[in-house]
Amino acid sequence: METYRKNILFLGEAILNSYAQVFFSRNKTFALLLLLVSFFDVWAGISGLISIVVANVIAFIMGFSPFYIKDGTYGFNSLLVGLGIGLYFQPGLEIVLLIILSSALTLFIGLFLQGVFTKYALPFLSVPFLLGLWMIMMASSDLTTLGISERGIYEANEFYDIGGQSLVNLYHSIQNWGIFDSVSIFLKSLGAIFFQSNWLAGLLILLGLLFYSRIAFTLAIFGFYVAFFFYGVIGANINELSYTYIGFNFILTSIALGGFYIIPSFYSYLWIVLLLPIVVLVTLSSMQWFAPYRLSIYALPFNVVTLLFLYILKLRYKPNAKLQEVRVQHNSPEKNLYFFRNNVLRMSSMGFPDFQLPFIGEWTVTQAHDGEYTHKDEWRHAWDFAIVDDQDKQFKKQGNHVDDYYCYNKMILCPADGEVVNILDGVQDNEIGKVNLDQNWGNSLVIHHHSGVYSQLSHFREDSFTVKKGDLVKKGDVLGTCGNSGRSPFPHIHFQFQTTPYIGSATLELALPHYMERIEKQVSLKSYAKPAKSAKLLRGEAHPLLVQSLGFQSGQKFSFEVVSGGDNIMVYEQNNWDFEVKSDTLSNTYLYCSSTNSRAYFSLEANVLQFHNYLGDRRSLLYYLYLSCYKVYLGFYANLNVKAELPPNLIYGAGKLFIQDFIAPFYIYLRSEYQLNYLSKLDGITSEEIELESKVICSYPNKKEHLKSEIRIESGASLRIKIHRKGKTLEIRCGNMQAY
Repeated sequence: METYRKNILFLGEAILNSYAQVFFSRNKTFALLLLLVSFFDVWAGISGLISIVVANVIAFIMGFSPFYIKDGTYGFNSLLVGLGIGLYFQPGLEIVLLIILSSALTLFIGLFLQGVFTKYALPFLSVPFLLGLWMIMMASSDLTTLGISERGIYEANEFYDIGGQSLVNLYHSIQNWGIFDSVSIFLKSLGAIFFQSNWLAGLLILLGLLFYSRIAFTLAIFGFYVAFFFYGVIGANINELSYTYIGFNFILTSIALGGFYIIPSFYSYLWIVLLLPIVVLVTLSSMQWFAPYRLSIYALPFNVVTLLFLYILKLRYKPNAKLQEVRVQHNSPEKNLYFFRNNVLRMSSMGFPDFQLPFIGEWTVTQAHDGEYTHKDEWRHAWDFAIVDDQDKQFKKQGNHVDDYYCYNKMILCPADGEVVNILDGVQDNEIGKVNLDQNWGNSLVIHHHSGVYSQLSHFREDSFTVKKGDLVKKGDVLGTCGNSGRSPFPHIHFQFQTTPYIGSATLELALPHYMERIEKQVSLKSYAKPAKSAKLLRGEAHPLLVQSLGFQSGQKFSFEVVSGGDNIMVYEQNNWDFEVKSDTLSNTYLYCSSTNSRAYFSLEANVLQFHNYLGDRRSLLYYLYLSCYKVYLGFYANLNVKAELPPNLIYGAGKLFIQDFIAPFYIYLRSEYQLNYLSKLDGITSEEIELESKVICSYPNKKEHLKSEIRIESGASLRIKIHRKGKTLEIRCGNMQAY
């Protein structure tokens, strides 16, 4: 019985998402509204519903991905085909059979196209709908037992059947409002997406868009009027839009390329201005192509231009930072934008190794990228490191000998896991001030990491290598010691990334995931950045206590107990909360709260715990753990300061976000900053204790503290967090954070 109930709930969610997917959404309220609109014509609504059920049941029985079934991916094309058939033919049992077969055909086309398009990382959009419905329409003349419907011709009669004379009177009064022709065409075009020929359906869909996404709402209007005015500029027949309602191609293209598959920005809107006239040209020409066959072009222009543009974006040699594709899809332009802004640096480094600095202790950048000495042209993306004292001197005594230099003979560490693929040794150290131009790179090695990235370290001391060619090395392994060989007037480490295994290859521009920088007495954590000249850097080491408590590992389970404040309104009145560390199909790790079905996605790189997204109930204790430990360095430095910006949609309420969403592609004024300070560390004979303090500061309307957390980690991986928010306090405790 429980399995039956779960299957029914699963199918129900798949049905709703199939409606919402037509507008790239998974919003259940919007889906219910679209379901209502589809039943403006009852038989069409029934036909669409049958199509969705058939498609999803077949996909489920055949064993296709539950994710895509639940997501509505396999249902929305069949929905559109069902709506089209339901409106074109008279009701009857024969039509039900036709709907079932058409739904299955459309599903099979979609599955085939998914297999083909996935190779190019492209969506199949509504191409299955086009092919499926065209086949039925072309065969309709031979389907002699099926009657062609005349519904849609006498709209008043249809409204009378739905709601009686009162609805007919309302319909006529609305028709007499005398709205601008362009507005009427726009609303009818919007309604035509669900095969509705009246603008009341379009108005309801527009209101649903406003509820679901302010950016999608704006893009729908913007895209349509760009195309509408282009019709006027080129002298095309604008009136054809009033009876063909193919204007929905402009609406869908604008939403898809302005904010769904592309990160919404000023530049995505600018591209819409260029792309919509192209959609108009494709529309006008394709109408001529299909006229002899008496077929409607339906959503052909939208599919052609959208797929064409997405494909050519993937051919770019160097993607433009001003026009970014959506890498993690949240089915909402706003969420796509906010997630991207808070993860853009991390995402630009995804797929590359988890690099760390190649030394122990504090070193200074003596030459950075585009340096004034040797880091130029194709070798410009590199760093030189040395050790300096409080007077910024690299040496003691007079500095006349290599032994006088603080970094000389210090250990050089492996920056990331890999294989040693090249080593050059046997080059003697230079006298101070002299260089060896014949053996420019000096004693060097190259390590091959995954994703085709190599790192090169140069100017080792002769015969100091502890590894050989072919050795597999781990991050932090000792490779050798710092020397003064090659083009090196003073002892230092040269460090660069490259794409080939040869010593002296052209450099590759990459950022370092996480490292610490000391500015006077303050130490700050830097993330996905490129250290500048004179920066004082620390590699840092993880602290076992912090790793045990917050170094979450897949499969780990733990429970939090509410010590005090459990009766306040911050979280649900629940004393024990169980969390588990899981991974999704894309290997993204997250903390899962079974009580509220909430997820907090995170990564662990270079000893840094960083949360990236939260999905679920804000009254779950997991939400407060997410805010309290949003970004934590798993080592300890007194007065270490960690800062990060949080996405506004996970801090502010819907009321404040409503206006922000409209202008988010151009400007974000709702900002919130996470701050973490390392207060103290107690090292006892039998116990250890670390105290941290985190804050979330909101900048609008006035800068104020949104949340404050006192974090205490004790021996045995015991974690206590005291959370203060809006005058209320909640204290929670986890006795043991280790896996069991």
